[in-house]
Amino acid sequence: MFDIKGLVNSLFQQNTQEGVFDLKSATIFMEELPESDILQAQIEIVKALKQLNSTPKVSMSERFKTIPYLEEKAQPLQNHLLDIYHGRLIEEGITAHQVLPTILSFWHEMATGYLSCIKQVNQKKFTLIQEKKIELFTLRAMELYAIQAQYSYMRHLEIDHQIWRNLNRLYHFAEQSNFANKSLNAENTSIQRCYIQALMLSLSNPEKLQSAQIELIAIWLQKWSAEIKLETALQTQQHLFAINLTGTSAPKRIRRDMVGENWRYWSADPITEQIQKLITQLKQGETPNNLGLPTETASPINLEQLQILSSLWSRDAETPIRKHQRQNNTKSIRVMIGIQHIVPYMAQQGKTSSNSGDHISTEKWELGDESASGFGLNYHSETQLEIGELLGLANLSNYPFTIGIVRRFNRSHKGFVNVGVETLTQSPVMVELTPLLSENSFQCIYAPEGPSSSPARFLIIPNAAYSENREYKFTAQGKSYRIRLSPALEHTTSFVLAKFTVLEKL
Repeated sequence: MFDIKGLVNSLFQQNTQEGVFDLKSATIFMEELPESDILQAQIEIVKALKQLNSTPKVSMSERFKTIPYLEEKAQPLQNHLLDIYHGRLIEEGITAHQVLPTILSFWHEMATGYLSCIKQVNQKKFTLIQEKKIELFTLRAMELYAIQAQYSYMRHLEIDHQIWRNLNRLYHFAEQSNFANKSLNAENTSIQRCYIQALMLSLSNPEKLQSAQIELIAIWLQKWSAEIKLETALQTQQHLFAINLTGTSAPKRIRRDMVGENWRYWSADPITEQIQKLITQLKQGETPNNLGLPTETASPINLEQLQILSSLWSRDAETPIRKHQRQNNTKSIRVMIGIQHIVPYMAQQGKTSSNSGDHISTEKWELGDESASGFGLNYHSETQLEIGELLGLANLSNYPFTIGIVRRFNRSHKGFVNVGVETLTQSPVMVELTPLLSENSFQCIYAPEGPSSSPARFLIIPNAAYSENREYKFTAQGKSYRIRLSPALEHTTSFVLAKFTVLEKL
């Protein structure tokens, strides 16, 4: 591997004849970077950026050249690491956990670098060429802070208040400099469009979304964001959301105290109209690709999510009200994650001792509170959860075994996790389903009853086994019936909640 530290040192040492001594030689070294050293190379580039950002004596012209050059040359490395992180690329000896800190640090230092350019040029009068560069630097800084926010949402982490502080102030700067609405690249992206995408993503309830859905919504918003304009004057009959450009907080629904010259207002009506039109087109057989959207847009779970977003961003959306009072009830419980662990646990109950689940994969969590319809759970580990995951809960009060679904998931930067779980059933029954004209049966879970707010008599069935109106032989507790599956109550990435009709006893 070439001496990449020479690249770092050449940016700051006065002796320009050692190592990389100008932009041309730096370019040659970067082009010779071996692919096998990509992670280490990106780590060294991050170090270079950090040193550059912490060196105020670097001239404006040098900073203007070096920051975008380093991003241009490092972007293929960043894309490679992102492919590893998302599982699109398998590289021996490198895991998603290993590449994530470098991915995030690169975005952070690069955004800081562009912000330094903006601050430095604002200290003096600038030329027309510099003005155009500042417009592009402002857009790029906003995109970099927005992607940091998105990946925090995708990892269910709290957003650093500095991210929102910088997003808000970058937009304020662009607005004051009269280029917030200017198209700045071939995709007709403007500062306002990029800002609106970040605003609306934060208003999508990301703490209740799967990471893949957050990523998909971000793509949808790229298409929809042009429909929204930020306004300086509040129109109470029209506007629904507000943001304080001088604050450090995310946007919120408008309240009475959100008035002043630093506030901006908007309505999501143009987007909800687009969503309803899109849902209609997809249900009529139009393909997402023809509409310029990812293929997964038309999956059942994402069609449901489109409708949820339309309702969430609508003026008619009801303010969420807790249906049942929570009660603190701290105790240790055993948790099984996923239907693949719950089914074996249920199959063993009653066959051996009361500790029959000891060799089944379980985790020890803490019950924080409970209500008639759910639980608040806490744990501290590297366990990865997704919204919509199925949980089996043992050692709860009054019920030996409960099945719930993850509805909310928040992780602190110190690793503490709080999980909101909705109860599906407290008396689950293992059942056997056999396709008609087949002898190949499989096990799934029947919920004979649930909390008062939940439906009763439904199946928790793997995605691959579900289709509306499909018929099965249903066997439980020595009795068999022919059933027909009803429209799904809910789709998740691994299973479906579905009611059914009993056609006949067999």
